[in-house]
Amino acid sequence: MNYLIASDIFGLTPAFTQFTEGFDTKVTVIDPYDNELQPIDSEEYNYNKFIQKCGHDKYTDKLQKCFAHLQAPTTCIAFSAGASAAWRAQLLTGNTHLKKLIGFYPSQIRNYLALDANVPCEFIFPKHEVHFNVDEVIAILNNKSAVKCNKTNYLHGFMNEHSVNFNEQAYNYFSHYLKVAL
Repeated sequence: MNYLIASDIFGLTPAFTQFTEGFDTKVTVIDPYDNELQPIDSEEYNYNKFIQKCGHDKYTDKLQKCFAHLQAPTTCIAFSAGASAAWRAQLLTGNTHLKKLIGFYPSQIRNYLALDANVPCEFIFPKHEVHFNVDEVIAILNNKSAVKCNKTNYLHGFMNEHSVNFNEQAYNYFSHYLKVAL
């Protein structure tokens, strides 16, 4: 199984690169900034840069193009804006090589709850989001075929070392989960 890993708004950072190098198989990385290493700044700065340089629709298009060109069985692991974009993009692909989507804290998914899953999707939510009720979104998604949601005790960004909500225990647990469960 190959992996396509989609970053959050921070894009390609040393910590993200280290995470992607921890897999024992072929990994393709996609990020909003065309694989350019990004300087680390505040989440507000990085979000504004993401909106200005890429945005949610363009990121969805990038992922859809990646999905369309898959040539081997692939699982997509995606974070935040990447997870929301992957949710939208998986519906647009007919490529049977996309086997699964695992998305961490996909906050923009709240705007795309009418979509369905073309592949098995697993979403890992934080315990709380500022802009929406996590439990309500999980309830809607869990009623969809091929969608499974988990709510953690951590906050949005717990897998990103550069996030104020990074949690080393959660990072270690889910990194292990991804390498063992897949």
